[in-house]
Amino acid sequence: MIVNQNTYFSPIDKLSYLDHFIFILKLIFFVLFSIPLIFLEVISGKLIPFFGKCLPVIFHKLILWLLSIQIEFEGEIDKSNKSNLYISNHLSYLDIPILGSICPVRFVAKSEVADWPLLGFLAKLGRTVFISRNRSKTLNQKNKILKLLSSDEKIFIFPEGTTSDGNRVLDFKSSSFSALEGQNFIIQPIVLVYSDLNGIPINRWLRPIIAWYGDMDLKPHLSSLVYLKSLKVRLIYLDVVNTKNFNNRKDLSNYLENKIKKVYSGAISKKV
Repeated sequence: MIVNQNTYFSPIDKLSYLDHFIFILKLIFFVLFSIPLIFLEVISGKLIPFFGKCLPVIFHKLILWLLSIQIEFEGEIDKSNKSNLYISNHLSYLDIPILGSICPVRFVAKSEVADWPLLGFLAKLGRTVFISRNRSKTLNQKNKILKLLSSDEKIFIFPEGTTSDGNRVLDFKSSSFSALEGQNFIIQPIVLVYSDLNGIPINRWLRPIIAWYGDMDLKPHLSSLVYLKSLKVRLIYLDVVNTKNFNNRKDLSNYLENKIKKVYSGAISKKV
């Protein structure tokens, strides 16, 4: 008898008709509630700052409810309210609603995202800050982010610059912190860990179900979300960091990278 050593149990292989029925009902409610919410954001988001900041948070919470995503918090969360900038590791587009459901923040994304069907539209409604990879625009973008940070806006950056496969944290791009060089801002580092999928601890074989990276097609990956009967996520809040304590952006980037890599590695080593 030949045994396939690569065979493993997938928690999304078998869902009942009831599970699918429940998801459809939730999807209908989600659409019916989201349409007026989006309409309200389009009409009054810029005119009434309160709506512009809070409606995206409500929308993100709705997505978590639709996909049955549960968040567990660790660390000194209250202290992070004084932070100007939030950062974390990056694995999937699911990171956005998870992190965006916590408090009103403006995510920083590459300019190409603005042209994505539907997701680009939603990103604009969520007040995403789009940046170009064109080096000629680096100074303007640095000044733009600095201006937002100085005006009490809370900005969220993924310093890896792209998503990983979830088995490790990629090296940080120090350019992510160029607007902070020589400034006095508070940074809240967060470690994001996808821990359980449909009641099964997530290991390296299951992470591609959640992680979206490399040349993965978006549509098939999105379709797999139908099978998320439950998903648990841990948000680990590390100690806040003051940018004035670092000589330059590279020192700041290296410090934050090492902190997040160490905690993330320790967290997933318990899952493999």
